[in-house]
Order: sequence, then structure tokens, then C-alpha cells
Amino acid sequence: MHQLILIIDDSVCVRKIVETTLRREGYATMGFADGESALRWLASEQERIPSLIILDVTLPKMDGYTVLSCLRKRAATAQTPVVMLSRHSGLLDRLKGRLAGACVYLTKPFRQQTILEVVRAQMAQPVVAPVASGTMRLTRSLASTPARPSVRPILLQRMEG
Repeated sequence: MHQLILIIDDSVCVRKIVETTLRREGYATMGFADGESALRWLASEQERIPSLIILDVTLPKMDGYTVLSCLRKRAATAQTPVVMLSRHSGLLDRLKGRLAGACVYLTKPFRQQTILEVVRAQMAQPVVAPVASGTMRLTRSLASTPARPSVRPILLQRMEG
């Protein structure tokens, strides 16, 4: 079974571009125009947990930060990597996305190659999951982890003066 990636974006064009790009690489995708319909689908499809979620910030009905908060509260999606995709590119926007629990924050417009690099890197990252005894284990093998492409982290510096 292919790894499932959810794309939650109100733009039909963005969803189609991302879905087509990922399907060409062998990923299964499911697209949603808003967060509420995506959360309803996730609640009804308990056996189909996505491997990754690409989430727009500006959505109708419920913004991306609220959707991400709901995802983090559910046991099934609490550890699922989420890539925020937004037209907002400021430092505070990026920081808010990271604080909400996004692993990567990308801005629109984007390159298809960038989406692929980020998806490959996130799919290769080990995910820590709790084991019944209270210890932690890795759910993805480190042996197959390729070098991570350059994704620029957010650096905060103290301003003096």
C-alpha cells in the first residue's frame, strides 16, 4: 500500500499541482478544500492514517493553525508530520507555524521540486512513538535515512541595543 499524503488547501489549483507531483512519485494522495472536511474524513477512516499532511494556513471555516491543533490532540495523528504551506512568509508566520507543531513551513509560490524534497525528507525522518512499557522506540529505520536536503530552520536571535 502506498504512503498516504493529505493535502488540505482551499485552492483547487494548488491541490492539483501538489497531488499530481506526489502521485508521479508513487505517493497516494487525498485532497480537501477545508480543514473541517479533512478532520471528518480522518475521524471516519481510522485504518487510513496519513504518513504526512500538507496544510494551508488560510482556509475557510477553520484556519490551518486550528486544524493543526486538532490533529495534535488526536492520538492517531499526534506524531504525523505536517508541512505548512502558506502565502504568508514573515518570520512571525513561520514561528507561529513551528510553535503550532508544523515540521516545515513552506511559502507560496513554491517549486514542485521543493515539495518533493521536503516530502522525501519528512518521510525518511524517524518518528518516535511510545511503547506500552513507557519507553520510546523508532518506527522508521535509520539505516534507510538519506541525507536531509537543505531546509532552512528558523533561527531566533536576541536583539541587543
